[in-house]
Amino acid sequence: MSGRYSRRDFIRQGGAMGAGLALANIASVIPAAAQENDSARKSTGGKMLKIGFVGIGARGSNLFRILLELEGVEISALCDIRQDRVTRAQRWVTEAGRPEPSGYTRGDTDFKRMCETEALDLVITATPWRWHVPVCVAAMEAGKHAATEVPAAVTLNECWQLVETSDKSNKHCMMLENYCYFRKTMTILNMIRRGVFGELLHCEGRTQENWIRENWHVFNSDGTMGWLGEHLANRNGNPYPTHGFGPLGIWANINRGDRLDHLVSMSSMGRALKLHAEESFGKEHILAKRIYNQGDANITLLRSANGVSFTLYFGGQSPQPWSPEHKVQGTLATCIGDMFDYRAQDDKWIQAKVYEKAREADLRGRWGNYWDYAEKYDHPLWKALGDEANRYRARDWSGAYDYLMLYQLVNALRRNEAPPMDVYDAATWSAISELSERSVAQKSSLQEFPDFTKGKWKSNAPTDLSQV
Repeated sequence: MSGRYSRRDFIRQGGAMGAGLALANIASVIPAAAQENDSARKSTGGKMLKIGFVGIGARGSNLFRILLELEGVEISALCDIRQDRVTRAQRWVTEAGRPEPSGYTRGDTDFKRMCETEALDLVITATPWRWHVPVCVAAMEAGKHAATEVPAAVTLNECWQLVETSDKSNKHCMMLENYCYFRKTMTILNMIRRGVFGELLHCEGRTQENWIRENWHVFNSDGTMGWLGEHLANRNGNPYPTHGFGPLGIWANINRGDRLDHLVSMSSMGRALKLHAEESFGKEHILAKRIYNQGDANITLLRSANGVSFTLYFGGQSPQPWSPEHKVQGTLATCIGDMFDYRAQDDKWIQAKVYEKAREADLRGRWGNYWDYAEKYDHPLWKALGDEANRYRARDWSGAYDYLMLYQLVNALRRNEAPPMDVYDAATWSAISELSERSVAQKSSLQEFPDFTKGKWKSNAPTDLSQV
């Protein structure tokens, strides 16, 4: 989008504006900063990082306990609307031999008092979605860096709030997208940087969940609507795009040599939420009679300024297994399959596969098992820290990825460096939500992406996430 459009101009304009950008695709030609373990290593020294943490529920607790074990971290303040959660986390800190952090429990917005009162370097939020932007903005306005669980924002206006506050305060804001740290997605990143795929053409990502059966804040056991259920009842698009798009954005250098230009989106009918409400509470219950807007399947198609296309799938309600399936297609090779690292290597149904272009005597090309490439192209970060990361897998399925993500965030800030993913990534990946909703509401109309970087994407260097 041209720089002459202001934030208000863009938000008012829901239709197409036409960008016409045409830079060469550089996704596969920028070399990685480090290809081997030794060259990736860098001193983890730096200042002690004082952290405030907001939202210590199930997800927050997992992140919190990893932070507590990282070198150079001091948990200084805790905030949650429930006193018992703060008390429990304070106990974890003191049991680790650290000073007891301050507690803030005076209602929904007590994080503001924490940010204004405490001498913190970083504030992390793992609250329900509606509080992600308020917490991050309060932190940055108070002179603290911020990090948030996904998605970073729900609306375009919130995306702009994050970007503008970060720019004005000169403080970083990182979205904690752990799918970018799957060992397979990072191996593929390394393969892309080393030219295995040639020039990137197309990528696909899936957010395939079963939130209802996993009791993930959709309906409460007392027959009331959970906070996630409210989103699914009132919206219709891709409300949770960053798991699917995050790795693709890194692979394709979005905001770092390329940018998202436009999207179109379409949703199926929605049946699962009403059926589950009837099954759980009876057909006469208020939840069974409520209208639910979110389609049970959503497909969003995106295109970058340089001509790379993307497909995102979202489905969080109807019965289906969790599956982080992704695809990358280039001029020389294609990889498609499940990105979860801990699948059995002999499981052919869900195994990731790589197809390479025909070379010399092999005129047909071939499909190869991902594991034939895994060791050769293992990512430098996993080579350096994989054993330590896997210690956290026993606590939670995502523990290894969370460890690497938090490790990079903490050590970047300790060295006064930018985190591996920035506020422009947080805004761009999260903006898919409202843009997809607009498209669905307007019969799959084309929606232009704002340029949150304000032109910086043209000169920003690609990242390979290799910093140790």
